[in-house]
Amino acid sequence: MRKILRAIDMINDRAASGASWLVAILVGVILIEVISRYVFNSPTTWGFGAFRMLGGGIVALGWAYAQRLNSHIRVDIFYVRFSNRTRAIIDLIGGALFFFPIFGYFIMATATSLWSGLLGGKLFALSTGGAPPSAMLYKTLILIGLCLFFLQFTAQFIRDLYTFAGRRTS
Repeated sequence: MRKILRAIDMINDRAASGASWLVAILVGVILIEVISRYVFNSPTTWGFGAFRMLGGGIVALGWAYAQRLNSHIRVDIFYVRFSNRTRAIIDLIGGALFFFPIFGYFIMATATSLWSGLLGGKLFALSTGGAPPSAMLYKTLILIGLCLFFLQFTAQFIRDLYTFAGRRTS
């Protein structure tokens, strides 16, 4: 089990590393757009879609890494005062009641939307103005991010089960 948990952590570390490269690409695209718009007075037609797609991809790929580092926002005023076992119980209940059903639905809805787009031949179709097919690429990045987040949350859920049982994990 420890090997599986470490593998999930490693996958999300690598996804976060890839997302950091997307930040560099986003800065380059913004630079091109600013120079085109203000120096040459000729804004691009694809700039906004590229910003949205890259920014969304960065955020989506960052969800799992934030979960790995336990840096998502929570109300810590009471939580930090609890023992590790009590925190594990709270996380287990919250995950079972809210996370798994809600994010399971999000993954299924996104996958269904992608599948219907693939069957409709929209995956490789160009958007208006010669822009990349941002809707399908964007949905793909969101689906990958959701799946990685779901995996990382499942790994944390298993660790919480071990903590609740009084055993240690990696």
